[in-house]
Amino acid sequence: MGMNSMRQHREKMLAEKALKAQQSLDPRQKVVTGWDLASGPDQSVQITPEILSQANVPNVELRMFNHLNILKDMKSIQERIAKKAEWLPEYQGYIDGCLAVSPAPQNTVLVHLMIWAIDTNEFELAVRIAEYAVLNDMVMPEGYTRTTAEFVTEQCAEVFIDDTNFAIAHASLIERIINLGEGEQMVDEVRAKIYRAFGDALNQAQPMEAVSAYKNALRYNPKAGCKKDLEQLEKRLRLPATESSPDATVGSQAVSTADQTADGADPASTDSKPKE
Repeated sequence: MGMNSMRQHREKMLAEKALKAQQSLDPRQKVVTGWDLASGPDQSVQITPEILSQANVPNVELRMFNHLNILKDMKSIQERIAKKAEWLPEYQGYIDGCLAVSPAPQNTVLVHLMIWAIDTNEFELAVRIAEYAVLNDMVMPEGYTRTTAEFVTEQCAEVFIDDTNFAIAHASLIERIINLGEGEQMVDEVRAKIYRAFGDALNQAQPMEAVSAYKNALRYNPKAGCKKDLEQLEKRLRLPATESSPDATVGSQAVSTADQTADGADPASTDSKPKE
């Protein structure tokens, strides 16, 4: 048994032990404090009997299985997305219950719901689940070759790059996605995309930080598509400082140290997203 398998087995045993301890209590007094690690450190939450029952719905896996079969038979991508948007709220109680308890073993239903959240542009929910999934070493469902962090990063980055106003409105979320990928396996091109999106989000309001983001994007992929944005931004930063010194290097911030070491992954991600 490998280290990951041993760890997952141990976490599963701990989770089952905790659940049995809860079930042995008087249901009227069943309230326990847990740590909501998906929301950051020191986030204590009250896990009520209602949350526990929602997080352990016996039929949730069967419900997901049936929904996936329905999606598989639908040829229209737009119709599949519409169905996911319709069904996702039905799982909200289950999601909240899962995210309130950590450590946790592999939860493929939860990872599917993360994918649905991305497909329906519910990015805040998707990132909350992704942070929890990465923390607990969860993997993508069968048929996906990208890691959880890489999948979320690429899917979100492409939407933000296509819609600058959307990126501006979600600048803090993009930063969380960058942090999600720290230390995770990811091809350079994908990491470049999220930095480019971050640069677009900060371009107007925080130009100095945008310069660093664009430089990071180009460091990971010289063809990231933001060279002109960087040049225009640096020119904009120089002009107000001293028009008599056009060569002044204002705004040449040091590159962020968040991802100084390339992860050594393959230079291309070619997998296509299956019908999940």
